[in-house]
Amino acid sequence: MLGPQLNRLRERLDAVKAGRGLEQGLFDRARAIFDREDQGEKLDALRGLDRDFDRAGIHTAADAKLLRELGKLKGKLGGLSEGLADRATAALLEFDLAVRRAERLLGAQTLPPGLVTSLDADFVRLARAVKVADLFARPPEDESQEGFEVFARPDRDHRPPASARLAVAEFWAKRAQENVNDVAQKRRDLDLAHELLLRASAGSMGDRDRLRQMRMEVAAARERVRASPVVRSLQDLVRHVRHTARRDPRTAYRSLKGLYERAIEANDTELAQVAREAVSSMLPPTAQMKPLVEQSRLKQQLGWKEPGKPAEGVEKLDRGPAGGKAGSDEAGDVLAQLAFDLDEEKLEALELASGCARFFDVEDTLTEELVEAELEQSRPVQRRVSHPTQTMSYEFTNSLDELHNFVIQSPSMLLYNLASSRQTVRAYLEEEPPPKQSRIKKTAVRVYVLDASGSMHGPRSRFRDAILIAELNALRVKARQNVPFDPLYFSFFNDSPTELARIDSGPEATRQIEKLFRHSPAEGQTDISLALMSSFESIRNAQGKDPYLSRATVVLVTDGEDAVDLELVRRTRKPFEGLDISLSFISLGEENPDLKSLVIEQRNVGGRAFYHHLSDAEIGVARTEFDSTWRTLLPAEVPATAGALEALLPHLEALEQIAGGRPAHVAQRADSQFDAFFPLPGPSTSPEGPVSQRLADILEAVGEAASLASVDNRASESVTLLSHLLGLYGVPLPKYLTAVESPAPTVKAAVERLRLLCKPFG
Repeated sequence: MLGPQLNRLRERLDAVKAGRGLEQGLFDRARAIFDREDQGEKLDALRGLDRDFDRAGIHTAADAKLLRELGKLKGKLGGLSEGLADRATAALLEFDLAVRRAERLLGAQTLPPGLVTSLDADFVRLARAVKVADLFARPPEDESQEGFEVFARPDRDHRPPASARLAVAEFWAKRAQENVNDVAQKRRDLDLAHELLLRASAGSMGDRDRLRQMRMEVAAARERVRASPVVRSLQDLVRHVRHTARRDPRTAYRSLKGLYERAIEANDTELAQVAREAVSSMLPPTAQMKPLVEQSRLKQQLGWKEPGKPAEGVEKLDRGPAGGKAGSDEAGDVLAQLAFDLDEEKLEALELASGCARFFDVEDTLTEELVEAELEQSRPVQRRVSHPTQTMSYEFTNSLDELHNFVIQSPSMLLYNLASSRQTVRAYLEEEPPPKQSRIKKTAVRVYVLDASGSMHGPRSRFRDAILIAELNALRVKARQNVPFDPLYFSFFNDSPTELARIDSGPEATRQIEKLFRHSPAEGQTDISLALMSSFESIRNAQGKDPYLSRATVVLVTDGEDAVDLELVRRTRKPFEGLDISLSFISLGEENPDLKSLVIEQRNVGGRAFYHHLSDAEIGVARTEFDSTWRTLLPAEVPATAGALEALLPHLEALEQIAGGRPAHVAQRADSQFDAFFPLPGPSTSPEGPVSQRLADILEAVGEAASLASVDNRASESVTLLSHLLGLYGVPLPKYLTAVESPAPTVKAAVERLRLLCKPFG
């Protein structure tokens, strides 16, 4: 597999972009002085391979998977994998030489302008070559099984882990996996396992890969189980579904879907099949499902609504739960507009932030109240009132205060009834909801101290920003849903820490997210001790004015490239012991034993703290637009059957030419490709902007040119012209397909006009 080499090249290229290339030897620096600019690597092999992939029609990973399936049917996977691996390896070596030359020029301070930008563009080409080669090098899957089947998970290492904490977390996770009936207990086990895994991160590193994998599995399981209502047994689930099916079908659907997921986790095939049939019966027809899923995809990314549309069932308030103004949703409009203008790198940051929200538990679910699902109609509570109502009952008394409500049946028995507390009185009743038990929740405010030194570049800075974006978005969503929340505090540091910022409203969180997208700080030197002391001082200064800081958790996110003066930190923190400040650390890139020892000290006295280290290899995944799930060889709604794949034989033949080292001829365009390149556009939800104007111009030019071609060739000619124009103007094909999915009005009109011109009868 060539993927690790690709990730390493991405790290080196990021370092050159940040102006801090790898350490160079004396010979390399001397050679860079005498290097001439015209001696640079031309990358002819890489760019030639990229042009061949375009001719073969492999624009996305989904296209490569289709051709791999066809190659497997034709028995050609072996020759294709070897040939593609050879050409991808040659392209890797060529690009490595180009990056090495850029590092030497950077060391000599003679880096020509535009070289890094050119290498960035060539890296995208290299990523496609490497990922296609790796895809064809994978062993074929066994797909001989038919019918409903729960596939077995890969065998886990059954040896006892080095850390006993990890062993306990695995036990809890296993017990939760096998628990299908009791959702409350399942959630409790997963939350406890997640908390223990956070603590185990500061222990032995002998189980590093095992611990990381368990963290990811538990985080995904927690997200699934929190989406389904809480029931205690299958009988309670049936009662809950019957109770909510007519009144709230969405909740009933979530309950059945949660049962299906729990049955899959527990490997209960029979129950999973029954739950799947129940879930399928509640879904709309397939034709309606696709647009519904596509419209909700972007909303689920960060939980925003369409511009100007408030959340369902939530009224706008004058002030937010933490004191901030709610007002209009202008900030939400800004964020929605920003989402449509983001490039692929920023969209990847949103995905990374979503993962960080699960991985580090930014919402602190251990303090979350568990609300069980409704099983039946709850009866209102009746209380007695002094005024007449529609509901009346009879009670007994011995007090003359109730004289006006006396029911006198025998005057001679009045004194006797009063003395024996048997005097009948009228009691008027009024219905009210059952009283809610008042609960006091301790605040656990998080104060993020984020490393902004020059060494925090590339994947490190993206991961650091994603952690903060996840926290800010969790706060913003709670504000939109009118859910009480605690404010968030953060500051950046290098050799001079910034002022502690307080975020207490949804609009302010939105502005900070937008600011992080526009500018990510990275300059200066790392000074962890100064950053911690500065955060303590900021908390002390704000503590008298802000009661939320009475119990704060300081989370330091750093690359660990600095020694920590532990005695100075202890002395500085000692006057603040009454504030109950706990320290947790996320170390990116470099391991820091000083920070780990601080966490262990807090654990020994019963404090809650975690230390987690992520290496550069773990956070530096090289993703490009090629990883898109869009298909351009077949429309998305067409299943990849053997008959449909037969139409892609020209593309497979072109790929064989590429694997053999020969120039690929342009594959003949199939009619099915027209529907893949020009799908039926969805509703117009995107605003007009520079990108939409460019796409509309391209589509109008394609339509005008296609109208001059013969009727039989219009569809294939439109596909060829669109591919050429998108490449010419630097618009990735997946970005174009995403824009057509929820287009601007001008783009939608252009696509509809072109479809009418090329395929007037569907």
